[in-house]
Amino acid sequence: MRRRLLLVSMSLVGVLLVALAAPLVNAYAADRTQALFVQRLTDVTRFAVLAEDVIEDGGAGALAADLERYADVYGGTVMVTDAGRDVVAASDTGAVLDSPEVSAAVTDALSGSGSVPPGTVWPWEDKPFVIAAPVGRDAQVLGAVVMVSPTGSVRDSVGRWLLFLVAAGLVTLVATAAGLVSPLVGWVIRPVHDLDRAARRLARGDLASRVPSDTGPPELRDLARSFNEMADNVQTSQRQQRDLIADAAHQLGNPLTALQLRVENLGSPPYEAAACDKVLEETDRLNRIVESLLDLSQVGARDVVTTCVDVPARVRSRCDMWAPMFTELNVDVPARADACAGEDIVDVALDALLDNAAKFAAGSPVDVTVDRDGSGYVRLSVRDHGPGLDPDDVGKVGARFFRGRRHQNIAGTGLGLAIVRARVVEIGGEFTVVPASGGGVRVEVRLPPFSPGSRGTSAPLPDADPVGT
Repeated sequence: MRRRLLLVSMSLVGVLLVALAAPLVNAYAADRTQALFVQRLTDVTRFAVLAEDVIEDGGAGALAADLERYADVYGGTVMVTDAGRDVVAASDTGAVLDSPEVSAAVTDALSGSGSVPPGTVWPWEDKPFVIAAPVGRDAQVLGAVVMVSPTGSVRDSVGRWLLFLVAAGLVTLVATAAGLVSPLVGWVIRPVHDLDRAARRLARGDLASRVPSDTGPPELRDLARSFNEMADNVQTSQRQQRDLIADAAHQLGNPLTALQLRVENLGSPPYEAAACDKVLEETDRLNRIVESLLDLSQVGARDVVTTCVDVPARVRSRCDMWAPMFTELNVDVPARADACAGEDIVDVALDALLDNAAKFAAGSPVDVTVDRDGSGYVRLSVRDHGPGLDPDDVGKVGARFFRGRRHQNIAGTGLGLAIVRARVVEIGGEFTVVPASGGGVRVEVRLPPFSPGSRGTSAPLPDADPVGT
C-alpha cells in the first residue's frame, strides 16, 4: 500500500511539475522563434533594398558577394529573382527555386505580400525558415528576395532550456519525494500498519494487543481509539466469562455434592421424608444460583434503553411492599427526582438491598433516602443498623458470590449485589458501599440525571469489569 500511495502521489507531483513547466518552455520557444524570424526578415528587407538597382541596371556581382558572405556567417541560402522568377543573384550559384515552400514564398512576394511568422520551432523539428520580401520601386514590383534560413540555433537553445527544466523537475521530484511525500505517506500509513498488526495479534488470541492513538491523521487516531476500546471490551468480556465460569463451577460444586449425598440416603429408612426435604432444599438453592447467573449473564450482552424514571415514586411503591419485613422502615424521599435509567433498575436495586438488610440486619431499623448530589445525580441510599461488615470485606461487596465472613451461614447466592452493581454501572451510574457511622452499612446507588435529549438512548457497555472481579 505504501508503494501504491507513493506512486500515485509522485504521479500527481509530476503532473503538477509538467503543468508548470510546459507554459515556460512554450513561451521560451515562441520568443526565440520570433526573435530569429524578425532578425532574418530584417536582413531580407535590407537585401531587397540593395537588389532594386541590381535588377534595373544589372551588375549583380557585388550583391552576390554580399549574399555569399552572409550565407557563410549565418548559413542557409539567399536568392534574388526578377519579376520573371529568374535568379539574378544568389549565395550559392547552384540555387534554384525547386522547393514548393520556396516557390510559394516567391509567388507571395511577387504579388506584393510579405512572409507570415512561422510556427514555434522545437528541437525535434528540422525545418528551416523560408522568408521572402518583394523588391520594388514605388508601386512596381521588380522582383523578390527569398531566404532559406536554418533554425539550428533556436532548436539548440530551446533544447538546452528543455533539458534544464527536465533536470530541475527531476531534482524537484526527488527532493519532494524524499522530503515531503515519503514522510507524509509514512505518517498516513503507519497507523494503518499498526492497526493491521494489532488486529492480527488480537485474532490469534493476544487480547492485550493495542495500537498507539497519538499518531497519524485525526480520522485514523479516532479509529485507533475505537479499536483499543473494542479490544478493552473484548478482553473485559472474556475475563468476565472466564471468572463467571470459574465462580459458577466452584459455587455449584457444594450444592451438587450435598445433593448427591441426600440422593444416596433416599433409600435408607427411616430418613426418607427428611432426605426428600433436604433434596428439595438443595434443588431450590441450585435454581436460585442458576437464575442469578442467567440475570448476570445478560448484563453487557445487549443495549440498554434508558428512559425517564421517577425514582421517589418507585421507591415508595417498593418500600410499601417490603414494609412488613421490617420492624422499622424509614423512607425519606422528595416529591420527584427524575433519573435516566432502565424502567426496572430501581425495583431491582431496592429488592436486593432490602432483602440483604432483612437477612443481615434482622430486627434493626432500615433507612431509605433519595436526594440529589452536587453533580445532579439521583442518589438512592439504603442504610441498616445491623452488625455491619468486617473492614476487609467492604471493598469486596458487589463481587460475584461474595459473602462476608460474618454472614457465611446465612442463606443466599452471593449474586444479588453483583447484579445490582452490574446493572447500575451498565447505565452509567455508580454503586458504593461504605460502613455507616454508629454501626451498620450504607449502600448508595447513583443514577444519571434525566434530560429531554436522553430519552430512548442506548447506554454504552462499561469499559471495566462491572462486577468487581
